[in-house]
Amino acid sequence: MPAKKKTSKKSAGSASKGRAKKASAKGSASKRAAGRAGASEKAASKAPSPPAQVQSGPPLVPGLLLVNMTPKSRSGEVEQDSEPFLAVNPLNTQQLVGSAFTPDPNGGPNAPVYLSTDGGQTWALKSIVPSNSMTGDITVAYSGTATSLYSGILKRPGNLLLNILRATDPTTNNLMSVLSSRSNIDQPFVQAVTVSNKQRVYVGDNDFSATGGKTATVDLSLDAGVAAPAFSSARIETRSTGSAGQNGPQIRPVCHKDGTVYAAFYGWRAFSATSQVTADVVVVRDDHGGSTAPRFASLIDANDGLAGMRVVKGVKFVWNDLLGNQRLGGNISIAVDPNNSRIVYLSWADVQPTTGYTLHVRRSTDGGKTWTPNDLRTVASATNPALAINSNGKVAFLYQKVVGSGASQHWVTQVDRAADGLNFTSSLVLANVPSNDPPVQFQPYIGDYLHMLALGKDFYGIFSTNNNPNPANFPSGVKYLRNADFTLHRLLANNGTSVVHSSIDPFFFKLTE
Repeated sequence: MPAKKKTSKKSAGSASKGRAKKASAKGSASKRAAGRAGASEKAASKAPSPPAQVQSGPPLVPGLLLVNMTPKSRSGEVEQDSEPFLAVNPLNTQQLVGSAFTPDPNGGPNAPVYLSTDGGQTWALKSIVPSNSMTGDITVAYSGTATSLYSGILKRPGNLLLNILRATDPTTNNLMSVLSSRSNIDQPFVQAVTVSNKQRVYVGDNDFSATGGKTATVDLSLDAGVAAPAFSSARIETRSTGSAGQNGPQIRPVCHKDGTVYAAFYGWRAFSATSQVTADVVVVRDDHGGSTAPRFASLIDANDGLAGMRVVKGVKFVWNDLLGNQRLGGNISIAVDPNNSRIVYLSWADVQPTTGYTLHVRRSTDGGKTWTPNDLRTVASATNPALAINSNGKVAFLYQKVVGSGASQHWVTQVDRAADGLNFTSSLVLANVPSNDPPVQFQPYIGDYLHMLALGKDFYGIFSTNNNPNPANFPSGVKYLRNADFTLHRLLANNGTSVVHSSIDPFFFKLTE
């Protein structure tokens, strides 16, 4: 049973424990993909093709910047660059860092991040992550102090080896420094903030070394900017995990500039013989940022007197089920209003009798004590939710849903906005792509998560999807850096003429409000 419940997707390294066996598969999948990439370009270069027209893409609708992040120099790649994440420097929004399951373009000893210094208009790969060619899970966050960037990764090689990293300036070629390292960790999710001139870093993760099956954990440092910062682990599950013996992998912290920190997670309560998960959706809060004991105990559930509000009880879904060609296992997103740390939004996924795998959005205005009794937004057949709130209190909700069936099935990436924080009356389709191409190289196909954040009035986000350059796939417009022919709907290699098969790429977007 433990092997079934690990996310263990692409973390490479020793498979000495059963629950890590799936992890090592991603490493070999990446190598196979790299081999296919080279073979694809060689084969394409020999095949005659119609005259090529390198084009940047159809025009963008006002207020939207949508960019395929693959650099022009990597036009021939066919990797499955899934599960993306994004960081934007709040002190200089021209500086952005993205991540995905992207290998070093030269097969080198370190892993790359995507770097932009012009607000996301162009991107370059920079191999500054100390992990063999690529990482397992990777998330990134700026702290709000100078150019300091933090990351949580599953390092290769390693047995679900968590590394918490820091770059004082990711625009240089200096490798990120390792601040903390330990094994048996899954899905690190990093957030950072500067409070009273000190950089605070929070990494939500599923720690399989935790006792009693209470694996939901937040690793934190309250002064991460010093030369050798101390990190400690806060266990945030207070209830029994029953037959599940662990929590879900999605441990999602979010921090506020006033020092308040929330985290949302699935408190697993049962795991059946048919892989059905029964769970509570739990939100914890720490009004002191984890600086005093008991940590993450500011929000008490009046029904049982324990820390952690059970927003919804007894939700169900099937572990490793599929939506389209993407695996499922729960999704959670949480966002806090930058102007009021007591206003918080939550999204989660479960299986409903009539709509199947379904996303929900609710709001609390009292720090998580009470929540809207009904959903503010409900989306059927959808995954990968991300919430963000701008300085005007406007809420954006990003997700990916499956529409249609069979050969006509599509993945739709969409962002909905609620100007009043309650009514999602504005919707924008970012991508509407065939779901049956390209072929699956490994799971997760498009990712177990994506990301969105707000700085000032504007929203910034990232997602991965099919990169076929058909204007119909991007109804709101798009900009490609890699060579693409939007007339004949084909990708082109570095030489601008050889045809390259479609693959999964990360896409950056900005919504200017």
